[in-house]
Formats: sequence, C-alpha cells, structure tokens
Amino acid sequence: MLISKKLLTVLVVVLMAGAFSLWFLKAHSLEIVHAVVVNALVQKAPEGYDQEKIKRVLNEALARAEHQGSRERYLEELQTVFHNLEKRQYLETEEMDRLMRRFSDDL
Repeated sequence: MLISKKLLTVLVVVLMAGAFSLWFLKAHSLEIVHAVVVNALVQKAPEGYDQEKIKRVLNEALARAEHQGSRERYLEELQTVFHNLEKRQYLETEEMDRLMRRFSDDL
C-alpha cells in the first residue's frame, strides 16, 4: 500500500507538532503549574486578602527556585499545595498567611 506524498507530509507535520507540544509542555511545566497555583490562591483567598502579595511572594519563590537550581523541589511544593486547594472552597486568613510564610522561606 502506497502512501501519497500529501498524506505523508501531513503525518510528518502532525508528528512534529506533537513532539514540539510535548517538548514545550515539559520545558515550561513549572511555569504552567506556578500560574495555576497563583490563580487558585487568588481565587480562594479570603475577601480583602492582598492579591498582589500572593503574586509577589510566589513570583519571588519561583525566581529563587530558578536561581538556586531547585526547580523540581519547587514544582513538587506547588503540586502539593494545588492538591490541597482542590478540596477547598476558600481559605482562611491564617491559612493564607501560613502559605505565604511557607513560600517566603527557602524551599
């Protein structure tokens, strides 16, 4: 069975796009998870909680992880927080403060 050049070209393009997508997601998984956790914390924060503080603290933690070469450890920390957030509708002020201190400390 012969495959036409047109079909072969389409298959190659689709495979290359898939490979690129996998590479991109692997290369940027930390940044994607970071953004998801920041947004989840902003949404679940108590009313009146400083949203800019949440963003600032987590952005500083990301920068610190990249600078110190601890991207994997930071990713694991984010995943743990995200799994805990999935079960919650909202967070109390004390819980948010505890999370902010957790991310302010060196991971």
